[in-house]
Amino acid sequence: MQFPTKKSLFRKKFNHLLYCLGAVLLLASCEDPNELGLELVEDNVSGTFVDTLTLNLTTVKADSIATSGRGSMLVGQYTTPQTGTLRASTYFQVGPSALPTLNAEAAFDSIKLHLPTSGYYYGDTTQSLTLSIHELTSALTARALPPTVPQEEPNSYFYQNAALYNTTKATLQPEPLATYTFAPRPVRKDTLIIDLSDDLGKRWFDLHKAGDEKIKDVTNFVAYFKGLAITSTAGNAVIGFPTSGAIVRLYFSEPSASGGARTVKTMDFPLANAPLQYNRYEGDYTGTPLEGLQNAKELPASQAGEIAVAQSGTGLFIRIDIPHLDKLREIVRPELINKATLVVEPFRGASTTYPFPVPASMGLYQTAGNNVQYSPLPMEYPDPRSPQLLTSNFIKSSETATDGRYEFSITEYLISRLKDGRELNKPLYLAPTAAEVQGGVSRLVVGAPSPALKNVRLRIYYTTIQ
Repeated sequence: MQFPTKKSLFRKKFNHLLYCLGAVLLLASCEDPNELGLELVEDNVSGTFVDTLTLNLTTVKADSIATSGRGSMLVGQYTTPQTGTLRASTYFQVGPSALPTLNAEAAFDSIKLHLPTSGYYYGDTTQSLTLSIHELTSALTARALPPTVPQEEPNSYFYQNAALYNTTKATLQPEPLATYTFAPRPVRKDTLIIDLSDDLGKRWFDLHKAGDEKIKDVTNFVAYFKGLAITSTAGNAVIGFPTSGAIVRLYFSEPSASGGARTVKTMDFPLANAPLQYNRYEGDYTGTPLEGLQNAKELPASQAGEIAVAQSGTGLFIRIDIPHLDKLREIVRPELINKATLVVEPFRGASTTYPFPVPASMGLYQTAGNNVQYSPLPMEYPDPRSPQLLTSNFIKSSETATDGRYEFSITEYLISRLKDGRELNKPLYLAPTAAEVQGGVSRLVVGAPSPALKNVRLRIYYTTIQ
């Protein structure tokens, strides 16, 4: 009888280890849908997937997006071949803050608008940006948009009970109080100091010197001076300014107590009534694939050069229709679906990095059961105490790549729709996160699905039983 030696035992263990390792590597490298583990069950059960479902894309334009009280003023403009020109302007009130008592010999010197940059920018900041500051001639008044009947809910998730919107119009004095051209350096967070009209400063100074009630407090002042608007007339970028730092500063001088040079002093008029500050966005699609949106609220990709666009600020959403779910239900029982993933890739003919990067994160929206449009599609297995929007970060193909994708797990959503036949025709909406939709200007261009280019596809993994 021959007993195994230590050397032969070691060789057997080593060979067994190599066999196991090879099996693991083989399974890990398999891209077949059976990698979900279905190949390990009985022979009459297998796993497969489909990603050839028809998806129809449409660019839709939301009626209104509430943009007031966001804490950020966005100003500028940018132009891209697919989306045309977006123009951003901001509107706000200012009011007196603890005004000093004036000496009888006090004299007006100058008045300046101080605007610290927030660090937010979108577009080509190598080009100069020109701002125009105007006096408002109409009051800023929040309004509530009509609710859905009979639920008395807002018609849209992006409405508010009292707000100003991306489409809200205000009237301005045609003659600007100032124009200002500068080279944007948003990352440095510089402060713009813009000289305003001396006539404006003298009016305010004389009111205070005369003890006029119009300048005694914010309420009286905003009834007298409606506010300011900042628009842009040149450039290819949108820049952000925090509302907390915006201030109009009036400079004046008084005789010094020592009898020497006059002493320069200031009185401040910071941004007032922050919930009424809002940003307005206008889209000019002339000469672009989206030109049909000028007079319509939706534009199928088939009529827009086979693209669809989601854009913050202007309220453009990509509607995704899945027209043949009824046929899928005939082939696949909902309870046999293991996984459903919506994959979205940017259109390769559009910029995905600076100066026009794709949004860092995108979300899915739906028309809720109470008919509220653009309600967030909740993430799967949410915390019932605080349901969150189903989102996906942009996943780069590699660290240095410019291409990538978004991936949304919609397994629960798809199963629910298949089980409830009434929900089969309800679309999904793709757009940036709510914070970006209301407080940003980024955009995503997507190519319409085709056999050659599947920019948007729905991958469904399911079990088949023979």
